[in-house]
Amino acid sequence: MPVARSDEERVLKLIERTRLLIALDEEIPVETKLETQPMLKMLESEIASESIDEQRASAMYGALYRDLHKYPDIEALLGAMQVFLTYL
Repeated sequence: MPVARSDEERVLKLIERTRLLIALDEEIPVETKLETQPMLKMLESEIASESIDEQRASAMYGALYRDLHKYPDIEALLGAMQVFLTYL
């Protein structure tokens, strides 16, 4: 039987997968990897916190999307995040 997860938990899983995909993708320049991995970690921390600052999370997401939208697999994961957390 599937485990019931909150929207935040689903997005945290998507962030985890995004971080892994960025690390493994050979098409992404190392500079982009080094810039986006900490931003993903900060977004993860913000979403995992008890009082989410939606504006801050949205700004971090926007910066990530701007840097990563040209990679289709990662763009799909980022798009899925918006399905669960509409403020992103």
